Amino acid sequence: MKLFISGSKSISALPEEVKSLLDSYIVTGAEILVGDCYGVDAAVQKYLELKGYHNVTIYCSGETPRNNFVTGAKVRSCAEAAKGPTGSAFHYVKDIQMAQDCDQALMIWDGKSKGTAENIRRITEMEKPNKVISK
Repeated sequence: MKLFISGSKSISALPEEVKSLLDSYIVTGAEILVGDCYGVDAAVQKYLELKGYHNVTIYCSGETPRNNFVTGAKVRSCAEAAKGPTGSAFHYVKDIQMAQDCDQALMIWDGKSKGTAENIRRITEMEKPNKVISK
Protein backbone atom coordinates (compact mmCIF):
# COMPACT_ATOMS: atom_id res chain seq x y z
CA MET A 1 0.00 0.00 0.00
CA LYS A 2 1.22 3.47 -0.89
CA LEU A 3 0.14 6.40 1.28
CA PHE A 4 0.39 9.97 -0.05
CA ILE A 5 0.82 12.49 2.77
CA SER A 6 0.26 16.17 2.08
CA GLY A 7 -0.12 19.15 4.32
CA SER A 8 0.12 22.82 4.95
CA LYS A 9 3.43 24.67 5.12
CA SER A 10 2.18 26.49 8.23
CA ILE A 11 2.06 23.25 10.27
CA SER A 12 5.48 22.32 11.65
CA ALA A 13 4.38 20.08 14.54
CA LEU A 14 2.34 16.96 13.86
CA PRO A 15 -0.88 16.52 15.84
CA GLU A 16 -0.97 13.39 18.05
CA GLU A 17 -3.72 11.95 15.82
CA VAL A 18 -1.36 12.11 12.83
CA LYS A 19 1.48 10.45 14.78
CA SER A 20 -0.91 7.67 15.77
CA LEU A 21 -2.00 7.18 12.16
CA LEU A 22 1.60 7.15 10.97
CA ASP A 23 2.43 4.53 13.59
CA SER A 24 -0.40 2.34 12.28
CA TYR A 25 0.90 2.66 8.70
CA ILE A 26 4.44 1.85 9.86
CA VAL A 27 3.17 -1.41 11.38
CA THR A 28 1.66 -2.42 8.03
CA GLY A 29 4.86 -1.63 6.13
CA ALA A 30 3.12 0.91 3.89
CA GLU A 31 5.27 2.96 1.55
CA ILE A 32 4.98 6.61 2.55
CA LEU A 33 4.99 9.12 -0.31
CA VAL A 34 5.81 12.62 0.93
CA GLY A 35 6.95 15.89 -0.60
CA ASP A 36 10.10 17.88 0.05
CA CYS A 37 8.64 21.13 1.43
CA TYR A 38 8.94 22.59 4.89
CA GLY A 39 5.90 22.37 7.19
CA VAL A 40 4.03 19.05 7.19
CA ASP A 41 6.37 17.40 4.66
CA ALA A 42 9.46 18.05 6.79
CA ALA A 43 7.64 17.18 10.04
CA VAL A 44 6.48 13.83 8.61
CA GLN A 45 9.99 13.07 7.33
CA LYS A 46 11.51 13.86 10.74
CA TYR A 47 8.92 11.72 12.54
CA LEU A 48 9.56 8.75 10.25
CA GLU A 49 13.33 9.13 10.74
CA LEU A 50 12.82 9.27 14.53
CA LYS A 51 10.86 6.01 14.27
CA GLY A 52 13.60 4.46 12.15
CA TYR A 53 11.14 3.94 9.28
CA HIS A 54 12.69 4.02 5.84
CA ASN A 55 10.01 2.74 3.43
CA VAL A 56 9.67 6.32 2.27
CA THR A 57 9.77 8.00 -1.11
CA ILE A 58 10.39 11.74 -1.16
CA TYR A 59 8.99 13.47 -4.24
CA CYS A 60 10.42 16.69 -5.59
CA SER A 61 9.81 18.86 -8.63
CA GLY A 62 13.50 19.77 -8.84
CA GLU A 63 16.49 17.52 -9.45
CA THR A 64 17.02 16.92 -5.72
CA PRO A 65 14.75 17.37 -2.67
CA ARG A 66 14.78 20.66 -0.79
CA ASN A 67 14.37 18.63 2.41
CA ASN A 68 15.30 15.01 3.00
CA PHE A 69 15.45 13.98 6.65
CA VAL A 70 14.94 10.22 6.11
CA THR A 71 18.06 8.08 5.97
CA GLY A 72 17.88 5.80 2.94
CA ALA A 73 14.68 7.30 1.55
CA LYS A 74 14.07 6.81 -2.15
CA VAL A 75 13.85 10.05 -4.12
CA ARG A 76 11.44 10.54 -7.02
CA SER A 77 12.42 13.59 -9.04
CA CYS A 78 9.69 14.99 -11.30
CA ALA A 79 12.11 17.55 -12.77
CA GLU A 80 11.57 16.49 -16.38
CA ALA A 81 7.78 16.93 -16.11
CA ALA A 82 8.25 20.18 -14.15
CA LYS A 83 10.22 21.93 -16.87
CA GLY A 84 8.37 25.10 -17.80
CA PRO A 85 5.92 25.72 -14.94
CA THR A 86 6.90 28.27 -12.29
CA GLY A 87 5.70 29.15 -8.79
CA SER A 88 2.98 26.90 -7.34
CA ALA A 89 2.44 25.15 -10.68
CA PHE A 90 6.05 23.92 -10.53
CA HIS A 91 5.47 22.24 -7.16
CA TYR A 92 2.07 20.84 -8.19
CA VAL A 93 3.90 18.55 -10.64
CA LYS A 94 5.19 16.37 -7.76
CA ASP A 95 1.80 16.51 -6.02
CA ILE A 96 0.03 15.26 -9.16
CA GLN A 97 2.55 12.41 -9.44
CA MET A 98 2.09 11.41 -5.78
CA ALA A 99 -1.70 11.42 -6.22
CA GLN A 100 -1.35 9.17 -9.27
CA ASP A 101 1.09 6.81 -7.54
CA CYS A 102 -0.76 6.38 -4.23
CA ASP A 103 -3.48 4.00 -3.09
CA GLN A 104 -4.79 6.39 -0.44
CA ALA A 105 -4.01 9.78 1.07
CA LEU A 106 -3.68 11.58 4.38
CA MET A 107 -4.02 15.36 4.31
CA ILE A 108 -3.08 17.57 7.28
CA TRP A 109 -4.67 20.93 6.53
CA ASP A 110 -4.70 24.33 8.24
CA GLY A 111 -7.96 25.22 6.46
CA LYS A 112 -6.20 27.89 4.37
CA SER A 113 -3.45 26.27 2.33
CA LYS A 114 -4.33 26.36 -1.37
CA GLY A 115 -1.86 23.58 -2.19
CA THR A 116 -3.35 21.17 0.33
CA ALA A 117 -6.88 22.12 -0.77
CA GLU A 118 -5.86 21.34 -4.35
CA ASN A 119 -4.48 17.94 -3.26
CA ILE A 120 -7.71 17.16 -1.40
CA ARG A 121 -9.72 18.06 -4.53
CA ARG A 122 -7.41 16.05 -6.79
CA ILE A 123 -7.41 12.88 -4.66
CA THR A 124 -11.21 13.09 -4.21
CA GLU A 125 -11.70 13.40 -7.98
CA MET A 126 -9.52 10.32 -8.41
CA GLU A 127 -11.90 8.56 -5.99
CA LYS A 128 -9.05 7.34 -3.81
CA PRO A 129 -9.63 6.81 -0.08
CA ASN A 130 -8.45 9.78 1.92
CA LYS A 131 -8.56 11.31 5.36
CA VAL A 132 -8.31 15.02 6.09
CA ILE A 133 -7.14 16.17 9.51
CA SER A 134 -7.70 19.85 10.15
CA LYS A 135 -5.40 21.67 12.52
